[in-house]
Amino acid sequence: MPPPSHPLSARVTDQQIQALLTRFGCPTPMHVLRMRFLGAIASPRMEVSPIQLVTKAWGGELPEFASEDEAEELFQALLGGWWNRLSEYQNSRSSFRLPRSEVKPTRHALLDLAQTRSQELTGFVDGLFGDDEEMDMPEKAHEALTTLAEIHSMFAGALALLGNESVPAPASELTALLRNFQKMTITADEEINRIIQSCKRARAQHIENLTFVNARRFTAGPEMDDEDEVEWIEEEASDGDPVLTYSPLNQTLTRNGVTVEVHIYKGRGSDWILELVDAAKNSHVWDDQFETDQQAFDEALRALDEESLEFMEPTPDRKVN
Repeated sequence: MPPPSHPLSARVTDQQIQALLTRFGCPTPMHVLRMRFLGAIASPRMEVSPIQLVTKAWGGELPEFASEDEAEELFQALLGGWWNRLSEYQNSRSSFRLPRSEVKPTRHALLDLAQTRSQELTGFVDGLFGDDEEMDMPEKAHEALTTLAEIHSMFAGALALLGNESVPAPASELTALLRNFQKMTITADEEINRIIQSCKRARAQHIENLTFVNARRFTAGPEMDDEDEVEWIEEEASDGDPVLTYSPLNQTLTRNGVTVEVHIYKGRGSDWILELVDAAKNSHVWDDQFETDQQAFDEALRALDEESLEFMEPTPDRKVN
């Protein structure tokens, strides 16, 4: 039986993509290329060339291929597979989430996380704007982009701060910073999805029926002074409204001999998010969101009643962002 004509198309995995990028010597990290693709897919620009994005990923010239089959393999994986899979996030029922992994509250780990998130947000904007420095985009997308720019500045600023070894970083502040990074990631997810949906609606409607706002791409974050503290990060939108709303049900709770901090919050236009912080300062963030803060609190009680051992482990495996 002959092999399938497109072996790495619809079912391509991130592991296969990474293997191909490594094999063909791509200088662009996979997490950056993923976000460039997603930004280009979301872009209100009428002409977007996936091939140009692939060429740009290799510094402007495609890699040398030993055969036509190699070229076909790469393009089918990146465009027939990865691009199409990322395009599915235009469906309002399929929300995009930045990749998560367990991160320890250490200076080196937070430095790597801040760098990755900063690069991911820059990559998304690079794909969104293409070669343009500014463009007109729907008002809601512009609002979301403004919030993303602020989150990017926070990550970039923290990156500069954590990279400065002369600035002290006590363990308690690093733990708090990790929690802030987790919340900023959740907010970034929401704003990225707002941009995707807003631009999708704009492409489907007549331009004259929409309000467009001129937007500029963001680049580097702010310079940080040596005396700035790690705990400087606070999430606030440019209009002065908090990016996150906190529930009055937040509290320190002891149940079945286990004490946790209950944190329930939501971003603008999102449902409630549940986070429990155990005695070892491990953060447990639920993937599922809740329509009301009371539902989130009830889930916290259920988890402490039925899964209390998980919150006593030093390195729990439960959904850690």
